[in-house]
Amino acid sequence: MLLDLTIPLEVKKAESYLAKLIEGKSKIELKKINNKRSLKINSYLHICLTLYAVEFGYSIDEAKTFFKRKCDFMIYTKNGERYLKKTSKLDNNDCSKFVEFIRNFSAEQGCYIPDAEEYKENQFNIDKSINNHKQYL
Repeated sequence: MLLDLTIPLEVKKAESYLAKLIEGKSKIELKKINNKRSLKINSYLHICLTLYAVEFGYSIDEAKTFFKRKCDFMIYTKNGERYLKKTSKLDNNDCSKFVEFIRNFSAEQGCYIPDAEEYKENQFNIDKSINNHKQYL
């Protein structure tokens, strides 16, 4: 059962259903559905990774792994081991922070990555440049 707890009627439905399950001593699985990131920020993230990859001769996967290793909040520890977060699990806010990290780090390396508005304005030329290097990605 999928419910949106910002809607009062669905909150009542959830409470009623949960009460029935508790009364019946049922075993249940209850989980929060996280907001996924938008398609726009996801596309822009991949443009940023691609532009960096083209500039420095990486594949897109290599660039993504490189940035995950450099970005503190993309690393987590479990059982004493370090792991990299999956970008597919990032929400809009975390994805935006990751994009800003990529843009700032790239700028420090002499690689300018346009912001989202600049990309939209010059999308044809940027995409054309990316397509000219597709075989290396």
